[in-house]
Amino acid sequence: MTSARILSVSEVNQYLKTLLETNSLLKNLTIQGELSNVKRAASGHLYFSLKDATSKIDCVMFKNAAMVLKFIPKEGQQVTLRGSLGVYLPSGQYQITVRSMEPQGVGDLFQAYLALKSELEVQGYFDQERKKKLPEIISRVGIVTSPTGAAIKDMIAIIKRRNPLIDIVIYPSLVQGDEAPKNIIQGIRTFNERQSVDVIVIGRGGGSIEDLWAFNDKNLARAILESELPVISAVGHEIDYTISDFVSDLRAPTPSGAAELVAEETMSMTRALVQLKRRLIQSLETKIVSNREQLGRMKKEFLRFHPRERIGDMRLHLDVIQERMLRSVKGRLKNDRLQIKNIEMRLGLMNPMNVLKKGYVRVTDNQGLSIGSVAGLKVDQRIKLHFIDGEVDAEIRSIKEN
Repeated sequence: MTSARILSVSEVNQYLKTLLETNSLLKNLTIQGELSNVKRAASGHLYFSLKDATSKIDCVMFKNAAMVLKFIPKEGQQVTLRGSLGVYLPSGQYQITVRSMEPQGVGDLFQAYLALKSELEVQGYFDQERKKKLPEIISRVGIVTSPTGAAIKDMIAIIKRRNPLIDIVIYPSLVQGDEAPKNIIQGIRTFNERQSVDVIVIGRGGGSIEDLWAFNDKNLARAILESELPVISAVGHEIDYTISDFVSDLRAPTPSGAAELVAEETMSMTRALVQLKRRLIQSLETKIVSNREQLGRMKKEFLRFHPRERIGDMRLHLDVIQERMLRSVKGRLKNDRLQIKNIEMRLGLMNPMNVLKKGYVRVTDNQGLSIGSVAGLKVDQRIKLHFIDGEVDAEIRSIKEN
């Protein structure tokens, strides 16, 4: 009995590749299905899956064929493509190498996504004016995602690298399947009830439209809308859009992008404070230097006038002025005294009491007015005679004019 030949893995894959590629039916396939997990590589090649209700198959469309497409392939789109079935030798997976592709319509899931998006947009779920801004300083971030996925590891690594002062609180949740929306909603509500974080991030890594479908849930959209805390949606790759992206307060293109945004908010504030501090120090240093220069100029200008010598000269000058003032004041006082004596003498000469001492009498009427003439006097009029030592009441008996 002959033993069977032992084949290597490469030989088996090569044999299958030859079988598939030499089959006339498989060499010229025309197949219809729904696009899923569409990715365009940096090389220009297009990678995606084609699926129906029960199965899917991987496809590749190389750059030269992808460049002549008259439309942009999108998730959930129904297409008809032509190509050949082959085997990718390194992994042993079979795939369709697509030569041409034409759009046929929108897949069921994508159609449901568009319908819900339109409904929520009309209801104001996506209005910009209701969206909350992220806090200027974020000290703690809550993340609702799978605790074992690659996305959470990348987010933690990025946040800790960019800003190690930020605390990270993880709410473990399913991110795929029928139960995932309930888990994510509960995570959002838990963070809101405890108010233990500054911002919430929900998300997961990339995948097909089916993989990301949990984030197209209407109840989840309502939970995001009602959240008091700002919510960042970080689902899939940059080209992936879900309902949570439109409802959330901020959309990040990827989970890693969300981590950068969260850390950036605090980092930007820190950088602004550092820059402000630097400007303040520079301003103070400039002011100090300017003041020193001004003081130096003032000192030189001050010394140029020899202030000590000038003060000494001014003191001597003040002494001379003081001496002159004293002489002037003394002379003025002497003159004033002489004037006062002269006035006293003149007042003494004019004092009516001195006249009375010589025997003269001052005569006044009954109202106290002096009488210096007989004119206007009447017989029997009462008068008063003022002597040096008293007064006498008198009455006119006769009047004789000179």
